[in-house]
Amino acid sequence: MPIRARHKGAIGLVALALTGCNDRREPAPGVTPTPQPTQTAPATSTVPDRITVTTNEPFYAAKVAADAVLLTGVDLPERRLNIAARTIAADRRSWTARDDRGTVLVTAIRSACEDDMSGAPRDFIGTLTFGDRTVRGCAFTGTPAPPPAETAATIPALFTGTWNTDAAACARPAASIEGVKVTPTEILFHESAGRVTRVEPLGPGRIRITADYDGEGERWTATQTLKLAGNRLTIDTGGPSISRVRCPE
Repeated sequence: MPIRARHKGAIGLVALALTGCNDRREPAPGVTPTPQPTQTAPATSTVPDRITVTTNEPFYAAKVAADAVLLTGVDLPERRLNIAARTIAADRRSWTARDDRGTVLVTAIRSACEDDMSGAPRDFIGTLTFGDRTVRGCAFTGTPAPPPAETAATIPALFTGTWNTDAAACARPAASIEGVKVTPTEILFHESAGRVTRVEPLGPGRIRITADYDGEGERWTATQTLKLAGNRLTIDTGGPSISRVRCPE
């Protein structure tokens, strides 16, 4: 074979090799590759979506339900505020709720909390924000734990005894239908008897009780606040209060 022919064959092989190396598929000019969606794990929190926040002085309770916050307080009619937004983090949740009277922000943080009046332990720190004011308290789910060193269904001895409208009624208990008897486990009226199922201290001389009542062929459960001032006991039932003086034993 002539030398010139051999040179042409070698050049052809090199050209083919170079062509194969440079054969890369590039996107057409002006075409941007479609980005692939990023998979993001749903937000989770150690704070449940149903919780109750309580505060002391002022006394408020905000119960977070499915789509609303139920707000109650001393001398405050219950308000139902629709939840407008939720914020979720690993150790906390916040709910922004609104009604025609304004906006309330409820926040619960997974951290140990102690009720500053009763000393009862709670699993969460809670706050309520009204406008530019924030009130701190505690939060819990289900039935809250009772205060330490106190059974949940025992009325303190300070409140126990026989109570009536005045000294004359105390002197004639059989003739009076206004008398009230309070024992460590019961509260007894003229035609009804309540078995105490829970006692919660609210401060000096104040407790809140829950009792299962039975009377006149009916049964019901009631929550009442007992306040002691000197020799007078006031029982707040949510309606007109009952005021009685202590009868001598």
